[in-house]
Amino acid sequence: MDVTEAIAHLGPMFEAIAADGRQALEQLRLPAGAEVLDVGTGVGNFAVFLALQGFDVLTGEPETDTTRYARKDWATRASAAGVADRVRFEPFDASRMPFADARFAAVFFFGVLHHVDAADRERVFAEALRVVKPGGGVVFFEPTQETLAQIWTNDPDHPLPADPSACAGGAKVRETKLRGRRMDIYVYQPA
Repeated sequence: MDVTEAIAHLGPMFEAIAADGRQALEQLRLPAGAEVLDVGTGVGNFAVFLALQGFDVLTGEPETDTTRYARKDWATRASAAGVADRVRFEPFDASRMPFADARFAAVFFFGVLHHVDAADRERVFAEALRVVKPGGGVVFFEPTQETLAQIWTNDPDHPLPADPSACAGGAKVRETKLRGRRMDIYVYQPA
């Protein structure tokens, strides 16, 4: 199945997520079949998008996360898109990732950083840089003001977007900021 077919099965939100995801992937130019990490599974849309691009995706969220965005049925979406064999779920805490150094070609946080406690964000950023391969990248997607206004209609307590740049903690990275359809996209590559 390709992204166009997946949009027919998964809906217009998936289309917007795929459009923003494509922008990030154009910046990274990852090798085909690379292993990538999707932090914050939710309903699985971003993991499905990455798998449709030919990547092997490890996705996860903390076992202790009981928010309205966690513990969703991502597996059904992955099956519907025909990529269940390319997506694997493993619970983990993004501030203490149980992964080897330089394991992933890229690490993605689609709408996640603003849900992380402000005191933990610098550690989460550092962990993402630790587990990404040289030449890879860490990508944060944070909601635009327009997207946030839409979210607030159903979730009035939803937090404001986070600024990933404020979480870099002096790391030597090259930042590229892009304006997506629904998200501001921050791409960090080790300098």
